[in-house]
Amino acid sequence: MNRYEQLAAKIEENITGGILLPGDKLPSVREMGRREKASAATVVEAYELLKERSLIEARERSGFYVARTSVPLLDIAKSSPAFVKPVSLDADDLISALRQATYNSRIFPFGTATPLPMFFPVKAVNRCIAQVLRDEPATVSEYRFPPGANDLRKLLARRYSAYGVKLSADALVTTSGAIDAIGLALSAVANKGDVVAVETPGYFGILQLVRSLGYTILEIPLDPEAGLTPERLRDAWKKSGGKIKALVTVPNFANPLGTVISDEHKKALVELAYEYRLTIIEDDIYGDLAFDGSRPRPLKAFDVHDNVILCGSFAKTISPALRVGFACSKSHAPTITLHKAARASGVSSLAEDALTLYLQSGHYERHLRKVRRDYHTLISQYTHAILKSFPPGTRVSKPSGGFILWVQLPGDMDSRLLQAKALEKNISIASGAVFSLSHRDYASYIRINCAIPWNSQSQRALARLAQTVEDMGNA
Repeated sequence: MNRYEQLAAKIEENITGGILLPGDKLPSVREMGRREKASAATVVEAYELLKERSLIEARERSGFYVARTSVPLLDIAKSSPAFVKPVSLDADDLISALRQATYNSRIFPFGTATPLPMFFPVKAVNRCIAQVLRDEPATVSEYRFPPGANDLRKLLARRYSAYGVKLSADALVTTSGAIDAIGLALSAVANKGDVVAVETPGYFGILQLVRSLGYTILEIPLDPEAGLTPERLRDAWKKSGGKIKALVTVPNFANPLGTVISDEHKKALVELAYEYRLTIIEDDIYGDLAFDGSRPRPLKAFDVHDNVILCGSFAKTISPALRVGFACSKSHAPTITLHKAARASGVSSLAEDALTLYLQSGHYERHLRKVRRDYHTLISQYTHAILKSFPPGTRVSKPSGGFILWVQLPGDMDSRLLQAKALEKNISIASGAVFSLSHRDYASYIRINCAIPWNSQSQRALARLAQTVEDMGNA
C-alpha cells in the first residue's frame, strides 16, 4: 500500500468509526502533512482518493469536509433457519435470463458477478498460455488426470500456508472451477437425501448445485453484519434434529452480502462442526479481495481435525476462462479424486500449466494490490450514487472486500419485475429472489456488480435503473 493510500485508509477509518462526523472540516493540506509527517503531494493524493470514494468533499476557498451521505444498515428481519422444498423452478428463468444477458454487448452488466476484462491480467495470462504452447506443444494433446498438476498443487499449498493453513500438495485436488470443487466435496461426504445446510442470501449457483444433487436443504440466514455466526449454526443444528451432514459457506466476502466472519467466530464454527460431526465446505473464491490488503484467514486455518474442505478458484481475480479450481482436505482427497475421475477425467492441462506459470511469475500480488484499490473506490462510488439517486428508504450493504453490493429496495418492491423491466432498458441486474430457494425472502433486494468503471456510461445506466425503480414505486 502506497503512503497516500495508508493515509487515506487512516482517515477513512476515522470517518467510518465516527471519530470524524459528517460535515466536519479536515485539516488543511499543510496541517495534515505536518501531523502525519507526509509531503503535501501525499496529502493531496490521499484527499483526492477519498473524494473519488465520496467520503469527503472539497468546498471552494474553504477546504475539505467529511461528506454528509450516510449508509443505513440493511434491514434483514429473517433470522431463523428453515428447511426448503424448492417446488418451483421460476427462479431458474431469472438466472437463465441473467446469464444470457452476459453475451449481449448492448446490455449493461450490473447483474453479473464477474469483473469486466480490464480488471483481469489478460495480457499476462495470454503470455503464459503462449509460453506453455511454445515450450510444451504436446500439452494440447494430453489428458490431465486427477488429482492434477503437482507443481500447481505445491504452489497452492505454499500460498495457503501463509494464511495459517497447514497442508501439503497431496491434500489438494484440482477441479474445473469452484462450483465443481464444492460439488465434488459434497459427493465425498453426503448422500442423496442427507441434510445439507446453505447460507441465505447465498450465491444461486451453490443453491442450484445443492438442489440438483438431491439433498435435503436447510437454509441458514446470515447476519447482515457478522455473516454466519455460531449461534445461527447451533439453531440450525437444533432445527435439523442433529442431522446436518454438511455446511456450505462463503466465510470471506460472501456473495451477495459481502460479510466476513470474524476469526473468533471462525474458530467457534469449526469447533462446533467437529462436535456435531458435520463437514464444512468453504468457498474461498473472494478471499484475496480485502480492500485493506489484510487477507482474512480461511476457516481451514482453524481446522485441526481435517473437518473442513477448502474450495476455491481464481475465476474472480485471474481468469474465469481457465476454469481451474481446487478442493483441499487430506482425508477426503482420495474420494474427491475418484469422483473427479469418474465425472470428467480431469482439468485442462493447458489451463493448469498457464495458471502455474502466472502464479510463479510473482505478478499476482501486484495485480491484487491494484484491483483491491480499484474495487474499494468503485464500491464507494456506486454506494453513494445509489443512495443519492434511488428512492428514499433504499439501503446498501457495506462490504470490506470484493466488488458486489446488496441493495435493499424501499417498500415491498418486487425485484423480479424490476429485473424484467431493467432488461427492457438494456440493463442487467440480479433479483434478490434467486439468492434463496424459497424465492420470496429477498424479493425486495437486488445485487449490483461494481467491477465496472465509474464513467459516463455507467452513470447513465445507473440513472436509468434508478428511474425504473422510481417509476415502479409510483405505479
